[in-house]
Amino acid sequence: MSRAKGSRTPYGWTMKEFGSDVPPGKRALASELQRLCRLLALNADGSTPTQKQAADQLPVSDTSLSRFLSAAYLPGIAIVRSLYTIASTDAGGVEKVGITLADLEKLHSQAAVEHCGGCVKLRDEVSVLRQRATGSAGELVTAQAELSAVEKEAAALREEAAALKRKIQALQTGDAHTRKTSTRRTVRAGQRSRLAARADTALLPVPPRRGDRQQSNPEKRAALAVARQAEALQNGGRRDGALSLLRHSAEVLSPAETAALVCVLRESQLDELAGTLIHIYGRDNPDPHVMRAAAQLHQHGAPDDAAALLQAALSTQRQGATQG
Repeated sequence: MSRAKGSRTPYGWTMKEFGSDVPPGKRALASELQRLCRLLALNADGSTPTQKQAADQLPVSDTSLSRFLSAAYLPGIAIVRSLYTIASTDAGGVEKVGITLADLEKLHSQAAVEHCGGCVKLRDEVSVLRQRATGSAGELVTAQAELSAVEKEAAALREEAAALKRKIQALQTGDAHTRKTSTRRTVRAGQRSRLAARADTALLPVPPRRGDRQQSNPEKRAALAVARQAEALQNGGRRDGALSLLRHSAEVLSPAETAALVCVLRESQLDELAGTLIHIYGRDNPDPHVMRAAAQLHQHGAPDDAAALLQAALSTQRQGATQG
């Protein structure tokens, strides 16, 4: 066979090195495959065929052929026979190949035995690993079941804790509301007592006329005391003090006392203070108190003030609905 033109190392791609772990049977087969590849005919331009060109004739991939020649992979017997046929044809006959097809097949069989021996070892290792994996899988299933049970128990405990927390908050809220209501009633009772005491000391010692129950009415007496204080504050230039007194009175006075105070302010011609008290009481007090105060105003003959009181409460409700 003529030497390739322009090539210092013809068929250099066939000269593969073997790893130290390659068994002798596979090494011998790969060596013969390398030699057969070097018998492939030159190209038309006189160049040696490339590894890819050789692979295309078999046909296999370029990568696969390289692995066959380096003994990394064991080729199938069909590929070995195909390469032998092509090489013997290009060489000019089987007698020029240097090995018979029977001997080449024998080398393949020996390499296959070595290969299968490695496979058996690998199968044993895989079997052991599978057994271990099966045992680990069983342990994992058990662990997952235990974890699920713990998570369910934790969820139940969380729900129970949340329910107890809500119950405690409800009890605390109810207790706080009860204490607040009781405290408010106590404070208002004390404030009414103080206002009544002030009324007792503030009223002039004028003997009551027959049929005049004005000074014997506790609501009227408290109203007179507050009205006199408010008038004194306003006449003294302390209008803010008068307004503060009215706001305080609207918080502590009963509906009947509030109605009496409005009437006393009207009688004293303190109309501005009376209007301010109506607005404050209607705005800051609950509807039942407002309704009772309005009824008292009607009884005192002040329907206009009763209507103004109800209008103040209604305006406050409308503003709250608009803001909400």
